[in-house]
Amino acid sequence: MDVKNAFLHGELQEEVYLDQPPGYDDMSHPNYVCRLRKALYGLKQALRAWHDKIAEYLVTIGFRMLDADHSLYVCKSDEGIVVITIYVDDLIVGGDNEKEVEHVKRLLKQKFDMKDLGELKFFLGIEVIRTLEGIWLLQRQYALDMLSKYGMVGCKPISVPLNQNGKLSADVSEVLEDAIMYRKIMGSLIYMTITRPDLNYTVGLESQFMQVPWKPHLDGVRHTLRYVSATIDYGFFYEASTELQVHGYIDAHWAGSISDMRSTSGFMFSFGSAIVTWSSKK
Repeated sequence: MDVKNAFLHGELQEEVYLDQPPGYDDMSHPNYVCRLRKALYGLKQALRAWHDKIAEYLVTIGFRMLDADHSLYVCKSDEGIVVITIYVDDLIVGGDNEKEVEHVKRLLKQKFDMKDLGELKFFLGIEVIRTLEGIWLLQRQYALDMLSKYGMVGCKPISVPLNQNGKLSADVSEVLEDAIMYRKIMGSLIYMTITRPDLNYTVGLESQFMQVPWKPHLDGVRHTLRYVSATIDYGFFYEASTELQVHGYIDAHWAGSISDMRSTSGFMFSFGSAIVTWSSKK
């Protein structure tokens, strides 16, 4: 669902004043200013004011905000469970009872001016594909756009994201002239790790050199892009018929960093057929 003019719903908690807008000429009080009661687009407080407004309403209709993620709201009842995820002015509404989901959507439309965009298929670069067997979460189109943006379309694909023979460190000889390009590529790869845990360790390693990247670091990133081109269709598959069991794995690379001899630890937890949380940190 998409909220129309979302920021205009937010009510300000502090005093904010605005100069008289162009075209408004109050000759009797030329030095007066306007005090804002509600938020406007472009106002720094607008985003928080809007989130406070919709969060307050969701609580009144039975939802509670999760401590793990303040953009996630859950409502449990005897009829079922309804979940709402908020990203600025876009909402994902789902649950295990279609009547309850439709009821919540009606309540939201009564309170805010919203547009129902239908079944979720694409959201923030993530493709959602539903089949009878389960649900796929992919970033296929995002990966293709990224390869095109950085001139890697048609590159020779490889099967591993990191060159096993090379060791990336901060102590190399040739400085990279265009550090901004390196940071842009790393930003794109970091976003890809949302559905690609196989990139997590490699991207975490390469992102350590964004402050002062060198040519070997760029060569390593290009190596990773070649791996992405070979694994465009990789993603998560949440199988409908699988048994919902939790499995966890943890490992550590002891003193693996050649720059400062620090270790890298990692974990992965799956619920059912696919991973739900993971990490790789130095």
